[in-house]
Amino acid sequence: MERRGLEKRQAGAAVVATLLIHCSGGIALATFSGGHTEIKVEPKLCDGIRCMEDARISKRRGLDEIEADLGIIEASVVPRLGLKEEQKGYPKLQKYEQPEKIEEAVNISSEPKEKRDVPMKDSKAKPKEVDKQKKTKDLSAILGAPEDDDPRKRPTALEKIVGSPDGSVYGVGTTEMKGNIYAGKVALAIREVFVVPPFLSERELKTLKMRIRVTKINEAGEILGFEIERESTNQAFDAACVRAIKQFMPKEGGNRHLPAPDATTLAYINSKGMVVDLDGALFGK
Repeated sequence: MERRGLEKRQAGAAVVATLLIHCSGGIALATFSGGHTEIKVEPKLCDGIRCMEDARISKRRGLDEIEADLGIIEASVVPRLGLKEEQKGYPKLQKYEQPEKIEEAVNISSEPKEKRDVPMKDSKAKPKEVDKQKKTKDLSAILGAPEDDDPRKRPTALEKIVGSPDGSVYGVGTTEMKGNIYAGKVALAIREVFVVPPFLSERELKTLKMRIRVTKINEAGEILGFEIERESTNQAFDAACVRAIKQFMPKEGGNRHLPAPDATTLAYINSKGMVVDLDGALFGK
């Protein structure tokens, strides 16, 4: 009897142990299975319905402004005054007019086998090459004109080879730079009224330069506003530059006028400005 009781107790203990093992395994499996707890977020309601959100209005981004790479009208090189016209088509070979030339030559490369008297003939002058469209006299009197025997080149009058019809007699350039011609004339007009400080030496004067931007002018060529962009190293020179500018400003007592600009140039200057470099190297005492 005791033996049976012991076996029953052992069997009961085994059953209990088996149940404990299964329970602990189930708990461990549930723990490591990563079960997620769902958190419900109730929407914000207004009178039982979803609340309306305020509309946000954002301005649409416009196109990026790309300014034309025109810089500013600047007086840098003024073309020399001339009668050059715009070329159409391919460029033509050009040369200066040639004076009349008489060619005289004797063949001395070989000794003639038979010597005979040859009657003297008058030397035939080579006709001069002139511009047939030119109404004035030829340029034979020009000293140092280069000679060119190339018959393919059409003789061209000197005033059509250099210069620009919009240039200035004080200009130094031989090519036209559109947009800068008016500013070049402005610089020359200012140069005429500029008074060099008497105690500045010629050597020092050549090293001085001041940059002024004309910000506004009117149709009559009067300066209505300007600003200094870069000063020189000499205050007296800068003061002389400002005095020259003010001679074209009515509100400063000036009574001079710049060349009258056309409508396009006037609008451009009043929107972008016009830079004038006052270079002491161009102001002679």
